[in-house]
Amino acid sequence: MKFCTGLFSFLVLHYGTMFVLCMSDTTHIAPSLDFKISGNIKTFSYGCSSNRKCICLDLSEGILADCSTLGLTRSPHFQEGVVSVNLSFNLLIHLPNEGYLPTTLKYLDLTKNKISKFNNDELVPFSTVHNIISLNLSSNFLSLDADTYYTGVFQNLKYLQYLDVSNNSNANKSYYCPDKVFQELSSLQSLLIDGVQNVTFGKGFSTLTHLKLLRITGIAVKRIINREYFDNFPNLEHLDLSATSEWRNISDFALTNFEKGALQKLTKLQYLDISYHRKLRMCGFRNVTSDLPKTSIRILKANYLECERSVSTVLFVEDIKSLNNTKLEELYLDGNNLEETDYLVPRHLPQSLNYFSARDNRWVINRYAYFNIVGLTGIKTVDLSFQNKHQFSQSKNAWLCSEVFHETTHCICDRVPDFVNESSFLIGGLHKDILRASKKNDKFPFITSCIPYDATFFELALIPVKTETIIIESAKVGENFPPIYFSTSSVKKISLRNNQIYSFTGPICNLTELQYLDLSSNRAVDISSYVFGSLIGLKHLEIDNNLLGNSKIFHMNKSVFIFENQTNLMFLNMSSNRLSILFRNFLFSSSKLNTILMDHNLLTDWNISIHQMKDLQFIDISWNEILYLSSEGMNLLENAFPLNTTIDMSNNPFECSCNSIYFLQWLQLHNKHFKGFDDYSCTYLHKSFDILKANIYLKKDCYSYVGVIVSAAIGIIVFLAVISSMIIYQYRWKLRYWYYIFKGAYGGDRVKTECNFQFDVFVSYAEKDRWFPKDYMIEFLEKQGALRLCIHDRDFIAGSAIAENITNAIHNSRKFVCILTNNFLKSKWCMYEFNMALEDIVVTRQGRNNIIIVQLSSTDVRNIPREMRYILNEDTYIDYPEDEGDRVIFWESFERDLKF
Repeated sequence: MKFCTGLFSFLVLHYGTMFVLCMSDTTHIAPSLDFKISGNIKTFSYGCSSNRKCICLDLSEGILADCSTLGLTRSPHFQEGVVSVNLSFNLLIHLPNEGYLPTTLKYLDLTKNKISKFNNDELVPFSTVHNIISLNLSSNFLSLDADTYYTGVFQNLKYLQYLDVSNNSNANKSYYCPDKVFQELSSLQSLLIDGVQNVTFGKGFSTLTHLKLLRITGIAVKRIINREYFDNFPNLEHLDLSATSEWRNISDFALTNFEKGALQKLTKLQYLDISYHRKLRMCGFRNVTSDLPKTSIRILKANYLECERSVSTVLFVEDIKSLNNTKLEELYLDGNNLEETDYLVPRHLPQSLNYFSARDNRWVINRYAYFNIVGLTGIKTVDLSFQNKHQFSQSKNAWLCSEVFHETTHCICDRVPDFVNESSFLIGGLHKDILRASKKNDKFPFITSCIPYDATFFELALIPVKTETIIIESAKVGENFPPIYFSTSSVKKISLRNNQIYSFTGPICNLTELQYLDLSSNRAVDISSYVFGSLIGLKHLEIDNNLLGNSKIFHMNKSVFIFENQTNLMFLNMSSNRLSILFRNFLFSSSKLNTILMDHNLLTDWNISIHQMKDLQFIDISWNEILYLSSEGMNLLENAFPLNTTIDMSNNPFECSCNSIYFLQWLQLHNKHFKGFDDYSCTYLHKSFDILKANIYLKKDCYSYVGVIVSAAIGIIVFLAVISSMIIYQYRWKLRYWYYIFKGAYGGDRVKTECNFQFDVFVSYAEKDRWFPKDYMIEFLEKQGALRLCIHDRDFIAGSAIAENITNAIHNSRKFVCILTNNFLKSKWCMYEFNMALEDIVVTRQGRNNIIIVQLSSTDVRNIPREMRYILNEDTYIDYPEDEGDRVIFWESFERDLKF
């Protein structure tokens, strides 16, 4: 239990109500002592005490005086009208003198001082303050013995409802609890007290009929809770026995045994916490649960009952079987080294259970692990986070109870059922049910309802029918997020943050009521376009701190389908994902978005349409790679200005140049919409300037006449260069052709005849296809057919440029044969030869086609250039046959065509 310090050390402001305690778990602190606040809180300029350093607040019920952490050695005087005095964290050695405290006082906090006795003068303590209802004396030196707690010490506190005297008796000695002294506190409702060695709670406590809350600290009663320990607390509703979570003096302040029957007389008990007793182990837990059917238990906390470094343990049916006869609503079993669970355990948990937490254990989530959990029809929240964390523990206190290793092993052995075999954990019929469900065949039509996806690929997630929250954070859940079907649609929140899910594949089906989904910090590198397709009710989505920018989908138009069905989405966090580009309609369907977080990515512009988002309040694109926004990006963001949307563009490397001047002026014009605009800066002439100064300098430099003249001259030169480039590009092949013709040995103006060509055929082929002309064309066309072939490997002139050889050879060949394959289409020299042949047709052959295409293998028509497709469509081409018998006819026909 943790207390607050400072101005409201024992008051909590909550919806206009002040509660006496400020604790880490206010939900279960019994009777709330409150008073309403009305009007505005104000500070008294003249003070409310003799010490001007005290802070005074005026409330409707009176004045609060905060004198905490001032190093006071004696209490100041307080004026009448003060109802609350905070003197915590000072150096007081005795209670405030009588008359120093006002008669109107109700709340007094003396936490963390050096007070060692109640009496300071002849008067009985608190003789002038009879209306105190809350007194906090924790962390002082008020030893629990008869000398300190003498008769009559509390006689003036008839109205006291809350008393904290815990953490006072920490010395290694015997103590005594004078129960008759506490008997005077007839109105007491909450008591926080040390349960140190030899202390028992006598019959005097049985008269405290209003006592509902008991918090016992520093338990070391021979480290055992015996059967009679709570006999004199018949009306307890809230019992907190938890040890410190800081491992302080664990050997002296940790329970080792909890006897059966110790809780049976607490019939009104609703809340029990036995956490952090590392030596109690699960054996002690079983003793506790066996008593609970006699109580009215609603909440049970049994966290960290095993040593962090001890062996793994098992949760057996007998450990929790007694709980089935209770109306337990919340069960906490965090940090108990649980590695396995009897599969029948869920069947023996009460139907009233709605919250189950088993964080920081050693469970491995797998297909069969929680099959029977569906029987918990009342469960609403399951928290299984931080599994196997012990593997990476750096706790310096982890070994403080390692000496109980043999005891832990003995405890497990004592709890194992008499007959343990596979059926103890997986009964035969259940095994068949699981296998049948996991196969997801046509006998399970509810899976096929997730149209249009194939049901045979789905994993089945078995969830209790009323479950609303599932939390499995930092549990080493790994690998792919597969196509998954949830057995119930009631789930509203799922958190799987900080696991090891590398791919969000999905789809996630039958979660139509899911509103909150957290998949952040999973290092996911891929996401499908349909993973969230069935989550039509989703309002809050966090997928930040992944690596989704590496997914190919964000470079494809189908990324716009990722959030196609998220029409109710209000919050989206995609920060820290290395995203570099997003398409215009990426969030088009998510018209209800009010928060978009895209910070810490690699965006260089804003491309997303947001005009349809009428509720948009905040866009965060800070820490990206934006030099300046394009005109389109600025126009898109301007759609949010009428809604008073706030945009964060801080920590982007803005460029200060004439290219960005319009963007910088736009930022300045609309600066009220940009969060932290005054801190925006850019670098100009090796100096950093804020946006206002940058615009002043750029306006002078970018709009000078010299700049205009230079820009105009450059524009003209660029224009002429572009025109020239276009002309050269259009006639590039013809220019190359004439260049090599005139450079070669033959003139380009010679009239061709059938008898003055050097070659009959120029063969154009890819290097990987050289086997065809070498092994077949030379044999059938040159040796047998008496044709002269130009084969570049054989006939090109050594020492001449390749382009020159190609041009002259085509010019001096009667026919041009193209061996068409995929290799041909990939070769730049093959395509060069083909284009030169086209130019030769136009320039020297009067437009008569001399190109013959032999399709040696099938090719992808999308890779064939337009001019070649024209020839294939308009003129005849030859397919090289696969059948040996057809090839004889092919070569005869091919030879005839070449000679024609």
